[in-house]
Parts: sequence; structure tokens; C-alpha cells
Amino acid sequence: MNFNLTQEQKTILHDMRQAERFPIVRLELHSSREEELVNTALNYVWITAENDSMELVKARAAALQSLMEQGLVFIDYTIRVWVTGDYDVYYKSKIYEFLCHTVMENSKQPDTLFDLPYLRKGYAELTRKGETVAAQL
Repeated sequence: MNFNLTQEQKTILHDMRQAERFPIVRLELHSSREEELVNTALNYVWITAENDSMELVKARAAALQSLMEQGLVFIDYTIRVWVTGDYDVYYKSKIYEFLCHTVMENSKQPDTLFDLPYLRKGYAELTRKGETVAAQL
């Protein structure tokens, strides 16, 4: 297997291999008027510090998406049970704070469709192929 991985992708694979759990989130916008309306603001979000920058989080998201597309990582947002502490950093992050403030400001407009910020909890894990590649790093 020959993968041309970026440093960010290698870091993620290494960190996933070392972690017991690898919580990620998807930042969504919901409508209080129409339940079925959901818009993804940012997907494959992995935050490790409350002050992680948007640029860093977007770079990690792109790396995670690429690893998933290469079959090295499995990502799931359908989990029903999670360890609450795993997501503390997300709720306290500047990025989630920014999303909440933006939605609150926009909700003051009479024609705003998306007026609820939502943090969709998920996790990522290495596939068998991902385990093999991560072990070689």
C-alpha cells in the first residue's frame, strides 16, 4: 500500500492509533420552524484545544475527509451513547461560540430560516487498512 499522506494526515492517523476514543463533531444549523431543514456549517471537525483556529480546524477536516475517502478512517455520526467529557472541548471552543453567536445574530432577521446551532456528535476510527498504514508511520 502506497499512500502519499500529508503531515496533517499522518498526525491524525498517529493520534487515532494512540487514542482510546476519537470524538469528532459536525456543526449544523437547524430550523425551529421546519424540523427537516438542516444545513451543515462544518463537517469532520476535530478540535483539541478551545482556541483552535478556524484555519486549523478546516485543515484537519479536509485531512479527515481525505483519509475517509481513501478508506483509512471510518466516520460515524449515528452514535447514541457517548462519553460526555469527550465533547467538552467542542462546547467550550471558540468555533462553537462563533457559530452560536452568528446564529443568534441572524435569528433576529425576520426571514431567517436557520435559527438553531447544533453540535452533532460523532467519532472516527481507523479501518483495518488505516491500522496497517498508521503502524508503519
